[in-house]
Amino acid sequence: MSKKNRERRTGEGGVEPAAGGGGGGLNWLPVVLAVGALGLGFVAWTDGKRIKDDTARRLFDIDQRLIQLQTQVANAAKARPTPQQGPDPNKVYTVKTAGSPFKGNAGAPVVIAEFSEYQ
Repeated sequence: MSKKNRERRTGEGGVEPAAGGGGGGLNWLPVVLAVGALGLGFVAWTDGKRIKDDTARRLFDIDQRLIQLQTQVANAAKARPTPQQGPDPNKVYTVKTAGSPFKGNAGAPVVIAEFSEYQ
């Protein structure tokens, strides 16, 4: 190669670039950054998948425990009847009505007594 051609290629009489260090060489920084980003993305994806699977398993366990508690509460409610409040509707109570005002026949077989307060 002649001196004139070399000067034309390198510019204004400058030094010829070293082999592999200039114009057509591959810059490794973007490649390294891209590979690093892909690696970090893969790690984040696997962590997210693990967290999702762990959360799904824990929710399934909670659902199973809830079903067990519901059956225990239902069985306990069936085993123990609720206590009845108020008077027993099957019991016949005797009420003394002698000397009280009344309407109808005094010797009727059924007597309906009303208790009220006038205030």
